Amino acid sequence: MIQKTTSIILFLLFCANVTIAQTKIENGSVEVIIDSRVDDLVALENSIDEIQGYRLQICFDSDKRVIDEARDRFLKLYPMIDTYVEFEAPHFNLKVGDFRTRLEAEKIKRKIFGEFVICIIHQDLIQLPRID
Repeated sequence: MIQKTTSIILFLLFCANVTIAQTKIENGSVEVIIDSRVDDLVALENSIDEIQGYRLQICFDSDKRVIDEARDRFLKLYPMIDTYVEFEAPHFNLKVGDFRTRLEAEKIKRKIFGEFVICIIHQDLIQLPRID
């Protein structure tokens, strides 16, 4: 019985020594070895710059000049709201805003209604809100 207990104690001490030997200590500092998947998760977390939200489509035309004119008119009215031009062959779409809620998009829609040919709210991936 004593021999079995002694064997178990020696085994546990051996395991403790192996565990301690895996940590490298140089000049009073400790080297931490991290699984590369942890870095991938951190990078993924930091790369999220879009969220689900809403944008207003205010122009739709195959002539890019018409889109640019509508964009300029909108930016004169609302210089702090971002604009986005998307090409879906054969037409260009002008969408504006990064609205987190439909209510925010509705407020701007009411203000610009009649100023532009169309004014349609689309659910879309939007940029994270600005901090001004």
